[in-house]
Amino acid sequence: MPHFPYPLARWLTSAALASLLAGAPAIVQAQATFPVRPVSLVIGYPPGAIVDTVARQVGAALAPILGQPVVPDNKGGAAGVIGAGVVAKARPDGYTVLFTAYTSLQIASAIERNLAFDPVNDLIPVASVGRPTTLLLVNADFPAKTFDEFIAYVKARPSQINFGTSGTGSPNHFALEHLNSVFGTRMTAVPYKGAAQMLTDMLGGRVQATFSSSSLAAGHLQAGTVRALAIGSPDASPLFPDLPVIADKGAPGFNASGALGLFAPPGTPPAIVDQWNLAIGKALQDPAVAEKLAGEGIIVKRQTAAQFGDSYRREARQIADFIRQGNLKIN
Repeated sequence: MPHFPYPLARWLTSAALASLLAGAPAIVQAQATFPVRPVSLVIGYPPGAIVDTVARQVGAALAPILGQPVVPDNKGGAAGVIGAGVVAKARPDGYTVLFTAYTSLQIASAIERNLAFDPVNDLIPVASVGRPTTLLLVNADFPAKTFDEFIAYVKARPSQINFGTSGTGSPNHFALEHLNSVFGTRMTAVPYKGAAQMLTDMLGGRVQATFSSSSLAAGHLQAGTVRALAIGSPDASPLFPDLPVIADKGAPGFNASGALGLFAPPGTPPAIVDQWNLAIGKALQDPAVAEKLAGEGIIVKRQTAAQFGDSYRREARQIADFIRQGNLKIN
């Protein structure tokens, strides 16, 4: 091996470094100063949905952390798939990210819709946020007063009960079909673009039951215009200690809630993904944000980007297996 005098060796090292930096892609240089302008937070659901409410709360906390405005951009429709498609085609520079109820994306992948992107393998999981407490609701005039009475009443009236969902392939649509499969009921799915209109129609009697986040239903529950019969999310809630959990009523693994998370376009550099993940973690630790989320029944879950990616893909496989084994019809 040739021996170079020290000054020459130092010059060669400096020259090699300069050459490397000169050839580095612009995106690498951008990472060092990201972000230098406002970022777009695409929200996969319309205004008024729990996803929108949480996204705006977290986005407001993110702005001082990132040092730039975080601009909400609602792209609702198709149970979150439309917004996901927008982000899947966005520039992978970190300035456009998706905030959504990602369970619907896992369902969309499992039922093999004719999509222009793969919701599981194209989008980059950035950060988990949490899972809303979801309730099985009926309107105030519904005869059943408990979950067991509800199942018995519905079973005795096949295809006569309309069940509101947040769109075909949404988490509560998936949960309805799971409910029908496990308990032998036959309720009819009525899809809506947003949960607010769905609840309005339930008050009017067009639909008799639905799954809804506890925060969205809070005002109706206090007014006595709707009644909660059970918890549709996986865990008991301190906000509703007297309600049974459907997963404990003969339906293991039952889950009607859409877990919330942040996603980036394919090709986004790992350094920017990690920066977003850390920023989300700081936002969720903000006492004001934590208090708001707890009050809305959100169970916060923090993970690294790698951990979130692993759990996101694992859950997607489980949902696909469940749909196939149960022969559930979600279309």
